[in-house]
Amino acid sequence: MARDAVWDNKDGLVVGFGTRTPQYTGSYSVASDAANGISTLIYRFRGEDLTDAVAVTDDALLHAPVIPNGSVIKGATLYVVEAFAGTNAVLDIGVYNGATDAAVDDDGIDAAVAVTSIDAIGDTIACDGADVGTVVATTGGVKIAASYDTAAFTAGEAILTVEFVPSPSSG
Repeated sequence: MARDAVWDNKDGLVVGFGTRTPQYTGSYSVASDAANGISTLIYRFRGEDLTDAVAVTDDALLHAPVIPNGSVIKGATLYVVEAFAGTNAVLDIGVYNGATDAAVDDDGIDAAVAVTSIDAIGDTIACDGADVGTVVATTGGVKIAASYDTAAFTAGEAILTVEFVPSPSSG
């Protein structure tokens, strides 16, 4: 294997080979509420770590959990824990193919969130992208990732929660 190669263990652990330079500081987790049949994906990210377009090689997608095909995305909320800054910067939150990491809808969770809407601790955005309230219809499911549009962010940190009802066939 090449020095910069990675593979996933059966348990989802990503194993890297050779010297690696961390480029991604975001984190994900998924919690399930079996009593209500709802799962919650939690995605924490920093504004200055975002790119203009999420690429299939981005660490953000490498570490993202998959919302299975057939699941229903019930809603999503963005909560600011550190004020975002950036001249004319806007935030896009999208969905990406869980098998190939290719963009399905790069602003499907929310589009063009202005920096003025997320420039204070505690700002909360009820996401209203085209994929919120719909059934995941992508073979391989979808992953969630954020990017900037127009201009880069110079600061900021947020927590995105995405509530979904898992597909009955997912498990």
